[in-house]
Amino acid sequence: MFRKSLVAFSAFTKACGSPHYRNLYSASALGIEGYQAYREKTRTQHLHNVDNFKRKMRDFVSGSSTNMIFTEDLKNIIHLIDNTPEDKQLLKDTVMRYNQQGKELRFGNYVFGPVIMRACHHLGDADLALDLFKTAGADGFFEQLTSYQILGDMLYEKGRYQDVRELFDAIKSHQIQGGRFPKHCITLTFAACYKENTADSFKYAMDLWKELNSVGHVPMRKATAFAAALALSNGRPEIAIEILGTIAKGNYVTVRQLKTLSLCALNRLEDVVPIFRSVLEVKGPFEKQQTFCREVIQKVQDTVKEAKAINPSTTVQDLERMLEYLETNGQIVNETLDSMLCSEIVSTAQRNDGKSNLADSYNTRGGRMQEQRNFRPTKKYQQIRPGLSDMN
Repeated sequence: MFRKSLVAFSAFTKACGSPHYRNLYSASALGIEGYQAYREKTRTQHLHNVDNFKRKMRDFVSGSSTNMIFTEDLKNIIHLIDNTPEDKQLLKDTVMRYNQQGKELRFGNYVFGPVIMRACHHLGDADLALDLFKTAGADGFFEQLTSYQILGDMLYEKGRYQDVRELFDAIKSHQIQGGRFPKHCITLTFAACYKENTADSFKYAMDLWKELNSVGHVPMRKATAFAAALALSNGRPEIAIEILGTIAKGNYVTVRQLKTLSLCALNRLEDVVPIFRSVLEVKGPFEKQQTFCREVIQKVQDTVKEAKAINPSTTVQDLERMLEYLETNGQIVNETLDSMLCSEIVSTAQRNDGKSNLADSYNTRGGRMQEQRNFRPTKKYQQIRPGLSDMN
């Protein structure tokens, strides 16, 4: 019976490891939009001199040249390059030449790493970013969490999930900016493991979870959801339940649905009842309507049907009524759970710990990234949702 229940989750598990690639962090959260704005400003300042400037810089980085590359030169190249092989090579040559000149010649405090990564992200070239990271990174040129995060997002977007894991291993070993477990890099790593969905990625994710747990680190809710979803897709709903149990507020849209799927896989329908009750309870006219994905509801219906054939208990009857109420109230949506899990992290909020934010180079307001999904406008409906008293 247990294995039969697990088979019913094939539609959800197929989403793990799907070839549909997308970024996890929005352009705004990573500072890409700020880079693009400054790029336009730089191009405007140079007017018709862009080609001449590039030509001059190619001469400067040639092997026979003794000319120095100044901070302003590299800043301009980063914001003037186009998506051509010649310009990408110019960026690589300029970075290497600037880096080889020696730190003793640098008197400014401009940090190039994140900006170069944003330029590569803008060009959509993860190979260029990774090449620069490996060649110039040995000298600490990219020793900023933001640089790692932007590079990781590029690799994730291109479906290079194993590279994301290797990048996180580098963060742990180098303890970038004094930390082994930066929360956004952890979220990205669990997301990559979830999307890769292999035996290796599952083991890596579970080992990472145990390591985080051993040092008392509490991952972001989105990271926790990815870890639980990966466990569920690998036929370990009991692990998913334990992971989800670490979240203080379990009624978030992804959390309650992953828990529902896990409980169905374990044939624990009696524990699904309170989840449905909490969603159906009428607490006020202005409360946001809570929903379930249709694919999740379908799994519950299948499990209820199997249980009814064996024993038509009161739990089964209660769930049948609740499923009808959810449909009647318009609380079942067609968006997939995978889409909700992988929705962009788009917002920044004010932080008070003085630490840097991914978009700080261009965002003067500062702030930290938080998880927020672009919810579609909810349709207006009359307050005819049944109360618990109607379900007796």
